[in-house]
Amino acid sequence: MSAVRRSLSHRVFATVFAVAMVVVAVFSLAGTAYVQSRLVSLAHEELDSQADVVRAALDSMPDDKFILRNLELGNTRITLIDTDGTVLYDTEAEADTMPNHASRPEVASAFANGRGDAERASTTLGEVMLYEAVLLENGTVVRLAQEQAGYLSILVGMLPPLAVLVALCAIVSLVAARRESRAIIEPLLEVDLDHPVRNVENAYTEMVPMLERIETQRQELKRQVRVLADNDRMRREFTANITHELKTPLTAISGYAELISSGMVSDEADQRDFAHRIFNEAGRLTALVNDILTLSNLDEAERDEAGSSSDSVLGTREPVDLPRTLDTVYHRLETVADVNGVTLSVKPQRAIVLGVPRLLDELVYNLASNAIRYNKPDGSVTMRCGMEDGAPFISVEDTGIGIAPEEQEKVFERFYRVDKSRSKERGGTGLGLAIVKHAAVFHDATISVDSALGEGTTITVRFPAGDQELGELF
Repeated sequence: MSAVRRSLSHRVFATVFAVAMVVVAVFSLAGTAYVQSRLVSLAHEELDSQADVVRAALDSMPDDKFILRNLELGNTRITLIDTDGTVLYDTEAEADTMPNHASRPEVASAFANGRGDAERASTTLGEVMLYEAVLLENGTVVRLAQEQAGYLSILVGMLPPLAVLVALCAIVSLVAARRESRAIIEPLLEVDLDHPVRNVENAYTEMVPMLERIETQRQELKRQVRVLADNDRMRREFTANITHELKTPLTAISGYAELISSGMVSDEADQRDFAHRIFNEAGRLTALVNDILTLSNLDEAERDEAGSSSDSVLGTREPVDLPRTLDTVYHRLETVADVNGVTLSVKPQRAIVLGVPRLLDELVYNLASNAIRYNKPDGSVTMRCGMEDGAPFISVEDTGIGIAPEEQEKVFERFYRVDKSRSKERGGTGLGLAIVKHAAVFHDATISVDSALGEGTTITVRFPAGDQELGELF
């Protein structure tokens, strides 16, 4: 059974209506208390005035009882008390039946100070009796008493008008609560989650952080969608390119092998020539497969945030002497450079990097090999390494064809070639600089390209400065 969803509008309406009703109730009770207090205060003032009048009358006449029998003070009760507290006269009861009043607070105060007053509850409805006592010249005390409606009795008496008032307030509160609840909810209903920042001006202050967060998340989702779209595009392009790159040498190998196996090539020199071509295409295919495997391992290492599998796939990190790495690459490419008419040189300085030796070797090899391949006749390639601003670096400088500014970021994409018209002649798998890029990322290094068309290119890989301390240890 699904839970009943609570409506914010209903909750706001109920809250506003309940608050209005509470306010009405509080004001009704407070008003009743004020009226009762005011009535008591007025009654005290009236009793005080009456007591002065009665005292003056009694002090001026010898027969106190005669005067008291003929006084008309409405609902005020008068009691005459002797000096010992005995009741001499009372307008509502027989004096003989009444107890001694000497201990009554107002009477005791009158005997002591000439005047006294007191209040005492009289019934369950909260009525109070107000007393005012004054000392006469003959030593007796005359006390005036008046019953005053209490809090509860006043409240009971006000119930009819209060009921009408509450009903009117309930109607007004109902209308106001419905109106205010709609007004409060309206900015929430107007929020456009597809474009939350458009509602910031009309939104509540408390809503702004939420709308900004939604907008941030929306932009992040859009970015991720673009990344996924780009990844999908790159995957399709990579599949198409790798299929083409693999198919080309396989087709050549298959064609030459078929000619030899069918006996169509009888001349021994032609057979050796075809075998040599098959060998070259197989080497090209092997290099392509090796590059693909390296990129695949690098991709896997980048996805593995914990780094648990990268060591087993790519090798363990260890201190790598960059001058020795450059020297190793130099000896491997020296012959290739001579064949292409390019002068290859090394200018090393002391530098140590904590990394995977095989990856750093491929990084330098691909940079240098690419510089030789896209160089000019009688050109030069210079490999350097050392420390710059406390950070190790590797740079490869050539005097080749250069890279246009708009292509300097693209050259690190897989299968991208600057000189597409002569890509077959220059050889290579089209994955060299992509391996350089991912190997640099794996080592937290950055790559910068300084190039001019027709003049040459310098590609520099800078490693984190933290490896300086490592270099001092070794």
